[in-house]
Amino acid sequence: MSRAFRIVLAALGAIAVACHQQPPVQKQPPVRKQPPVQKQPPVQKEPPVQKQPPVQTQAPVERPPDVRPDVKKDTPGLVVIRDPSVVVFFRDTVPNVLSSARGRAFDLQKTEERQDLRTAIRRERERWRSRKPANYRFLLRVGCFCPGTRGWLLMEVRSGEPLRAWDRTGQSVPLTDWNTLSIDGLFANLEHAAEKDGHVQIAFDRRLHFPTYIRTSAARVPDAWSISEARALTPLRARRLPVTKTR
Repeated sequence: MSRAFRIVLAALGAIAVACHQQPPVQKQPPVRKQPPVQKQPPVQKEPPVQKQPPVQTQAPVERPPDVRPDVKKDTPGLVVIRDPSVVVFFRDTVPNVLSSARGRAFDLQKTEERQDLRTAIRRERERWRSRKPANYRFLLRVGCFCPGTRGWLLMEVRSGEPLRAWDRTGQSVPLTDWNTLSIDGLFANLEHAAEKDGHVQIAFDRRLHFPTYIRTSAARVPDAWSISEARALTPLRARRLPVTKTR
C-alpha cells in the first residue's frame, strides 16, 4: 500500500469521527423560584340590616264638616266661619250668555248717548228705590282687567248696607275688598262710569230694576275694563230684637 493511499484513508477516518461527534449540550439557566403567594384574609360578612318597624301614623282628628276654626279678618267684628246653608244660593250661577247680548251699549264719546245713559240710570234707580226691600241677599260677581274676575259672592244687605258676604263654599269673606258691594253701590259705580268712561253696556232687572250686568271700558285705554253681575235677589225678613221683660 502506497503512502499516498494511507494518507487518504487517514483523512477519511478523521472526517468520519468528526461527523459522529455530538455538539455539546447547552445548559439551561437555573429556574428562579417564585415567591410564595400571600393568602388574603377571609372577608368578613356584614351583619344583616335589621328592618325598622313601620311608624304608626296618628289618625287625623275628625272635625265637624260644617264648621271651620274661627279666623279673624281685617273687618272689625267679622268672624270667618263656614256656613253650608248658603251654598244652595249659588245654584243660580250657571254659565252666562254672551255679553254682547246683555242690555244696551252706550258710546259715551257721543254726547247724546252719554245723556241717554244718565237718563236711563236715573229712571231705573228711582224705580229701584220704590221697590227695593230693606234687607236682602243677592249674588254678585265683579271683575276687571287687573286683578281679573273674582268668583261669585253671596251678599247680605241690611238697611241698605252690606253686612256679610260668603263665597261659594260657604266661607265668609271680609267686606273691605273692592268686590263687596250693595245694589246701591252698583248704581254709584254706574253713575261714575257715565261721567268718566268711554263705553258702557248695561242691563236691568225687569221686576226690581237693579243692574244685572254692567260692562265699562275707558275711552283711550283698551285694557281698562270692568264687569259687574248681579242676580237672584231675595228679600229677607227684619231681625227680631230680643224682648226684655219688665217687672
